[in-house]
Amino acid sequence: MNKNERIKIGRLISNDCFLPENLNITARQFNYWRNCNVLPFFLKEKKGYMNMSEALWILIINELSNIGVNTKKLQSLSNNIWVVPFEKKYADGVFKEALNSVDLDLSEKKSIEELIKSDPIMNTIFRKEINPFTDAFKSCLISNRSVVSLIYCPKTGEHSFNFSNVGLTADLNNLYFGETLIVIPFLPLISKLVGIEIGKSNTDLEYLSSIENQIRRVLFFDKPKLLEIEVQQGESPKIIKITEEHKKTEELAKFFLTNKLPLGSKIMIEPRPQGNYKITIKSK
Repeated sequence: MNKNERIKIGRLISNDCFLPENLNITARQFNYWRNCNVLPFFLKEKKGYMNMSEALWILIINELSNIGVNTKKLQSLSNNIWVVPFEKKYADGVFKEALNSVDLDLSEKKSIEELIKSDPIMNTIFRKEINPFTDAFKSCLISNRSVVSLIYCPKTGEHSFNFSNVGLTADLNNLYFGETLIVIPFLPLISKLVGIEIGKSNTDLEYLSSIENQIRRVLFFDKPKLLEIEVQQGESPKIIKITEEHKKTEELAKFFLTNKLPLGSKIMIEPRPQGNYKITIKSK
């Protein structure tokens, strides 16, 4: 992970911009889960505002609740996701690994070393917000945008993260001795969250590329009735059409997360009649 990616990740962690109502979660349900320790570290002082990783977690909790996983099991899973890594100082290991990065200068290494020594800062911020779950979440947005799913075994309470969509349940089911597994892909949930941010923010988003932010600005500011995006790479161009009838921002977010746009591509934005736009992306 390079320096720019670390900066992006830091901003993702600190940007509290989601409310339960944005996620179609009632305030009553949110407060119930928080009071039951299903949402560890989601402080009352934050008045319901969440950053993106917290918002993703509440969407996952909602999915599990909707299929019948009871509050006691949700509490245990949340404890394993958030509290156990905090107690084991998982974040310290992440920082120590970062010290081996070749792109860090001496002053940056010294700053990280001082952070690790400061228990008040580590306990207040980093140990609460850096864990395997948030690392998996960030990998969906940074660099190669991994395909991630949460694997949960309700009978045993065990969980893991899968970073591939190939051979998913067969191999993992063997690990859990044939028990029933619940698989929750991150992509649809993160697409929803990114879509909300695309619709709310009037500035560029750190985790989007310059080309993606240009496309976002067309959708956000020009509000086209039809947005057609054509990616010209290889023999068969890929085309996506977003219309007023669709959930515009969520559709665009899903396009960004599932299509790795060619680096150094050229982008051509063409206004069309009747409030339509065509965007063509050509690889060099």
